[in-house]
Amino acid sequence: MKRKKFLQKTALSYGILNLPLRSEGKVEEETKTEIESPWLEAEDLTDLRTQLVQLQSDSKEFKLTGNWSPGKVFAHCAQSIEYSLKGYPEMKSSFFRGSVGKVAFSIFAFKNKMNHGLEEPIPGAEDISNATELKVGIKRLIQAIDDFSKAKESSLRPHFAYGDLTKEEYDVAHSLHIKNHMERVLV
Repeated sequence: MKRKKFLQKTALSYGILNLPLRSEGKVEEETKTEIESPWLEAEDLTDLRTQLVQLQSDSKEFKLTGNWSPGKVFAHCAQSIEYSLKGYPEMKSSFFRGSVGKVAFSIFAFKNKMNHGLEEPIPGAEDISNATELKVGIKRLIQAIDDFSKAKESSLRPHFAYGDLTKEEYDVAHSLHIKNHMERVLV
């Protein structure tokens, strides 16, 4: 399914699920902080790969907030892409993947923004050391993106929470995942 058609199909779901909350007759307003970062402007994995290559050659000032080291964050993002190629170690129920998971992904794709626990490992995933060096994490993520770009759609495995995704949808999911983590970049 083409991205435009996919987004059109999710518009209704998004509209229903994103109705404003009412409290004492007033609409609660969201406070939004606009962060200017080339990471957040990336359109897809290709754009993110370009930024990773640039960072690989000049990474001395790269820092993130939170408890995870930048190397661990990049390795975690790589791990997610790797699992989309070989299969996730633990899956949510098929009911969850076909309902809540699909709706969540549709909303993320429609908003072009993901929100998830930024220090939660992938369920059942091999532990990644917080001592993972930045350049090691970047190299692993670049390799995962390269492997993903070469993969045929038919070889992709279901996402542990979103279920079956096309290659284009997976590109969106992985890109949003990386960008969500990059919201913690200290500039």
